[in-house]
Amino acid sequence: MKSLSFYTALRSEHYKLKYNVAVWLIILFPLLTTIGTDLYVLSKTTDAINNPEITTDFNPWIYILGRYIFQFYSLLYPILVAILCYSLCDIEYKNKGFRLLFTRPLNKIVIFSSKIVFLLEILLISILLAYLIFLLSGFVLGKMLPGYGFFDYSVSQITLIYFLKLYIGISAISMVQYFLSLLFKSFVIPIGFACIITIFCMMSQNGEYVHFIPYNTGWQLFIGFANESIHFLKGDYINMVYIFFFLVLSYFVFERKK
Repeated sequence: MKSLSFYTALRSEHYKLKYNVAVWLIILFPLLTTIGTDLYVLSKTTDAINNPEITTDFNPWIYILGRYIFQFYSLLYPILVAILCYSLCDIEYKNKGFRLLFTRPLNKIVIFSSKIVFLLEILLISILLAYLIFLLSGFVLGKMLPGYGFFDYSVSQITLIYFLKLYIGISAISMVQYFLSLLFKSFVIPIGFACIITIFCMMSQNGEYVHFIPYNTGWQLFIGFANESIHFLKGDYINMVYIFFFLVLSYFVFERKK
C-alpha cells in the first residue's frame, strides 16, 4: 500500500477547499452577525449615545448582545454546518474524487481522518472568531454606551464556557450532517433535514427529551447563558456521544464509497 502521510492528506484538503464558498461563509458568519447586531443596537439606542447619563439595571452582555447574537447562532449555525458538510462531500462527487481515491492503494483511514480534521478545524476557527468578536463587540459598545454598564459585569468565564459548549454542539451536528451527506448525494435531504430539525427544536424548547437532539444545543446554551450557568449538562455529554457514534458510522459509509 502506498504511503500517504496525514499531513499531506490534510494539506490536500486545504488546497481543494481554500476557495470554497461554504468554508468562508461559516468562518465569516460570526463577524457578519456581530457587526449587524452592533449596528442594530446602536441605531436603537441613539438616545443613550447622546446622553451618557442614561443607565440600565440589567446585564447588557445577556440582554443586548446575547439576546440577538446567540439566537442567530442557534438558528443559523446548524444550517450552515449542514451546507459545509455537504459541500465537502459534493466536491468529491462532482470530480469523481471518491472513485479516484479508492482505485488507488491509499490508506482510507488517513484520507477520512484528514477530511474530519479539516471539518473540525474550520468549525474551531469559526467559534474562536465568534468568541473574540463577541468580547470585542461588548468592549466597543461599552465605550459607546457607558450608561449600559458593560464594564460592570464580568462574563469572561460564562462566555468561554458558552463557546466551548457551542463548539461541542456544532461538532456533533457536523458528524450527523457529514454522515447524511455521505449517505445521500442529493442536496435536498441533508440540508432539508437540518432545516426541519432546527425549526422543530426551536418550537419544542419545553420538550422532555429535546436535550437528546444536538440541533437544540444553541437554544439551550442561550438559556444557560442568560442564567449564567457554567456547568456541563446532560445535553453536552450526549453531544460528545453523538460525535463519536456518527464519526464511526461515517467511516463505514466512507469506506464503501465508489
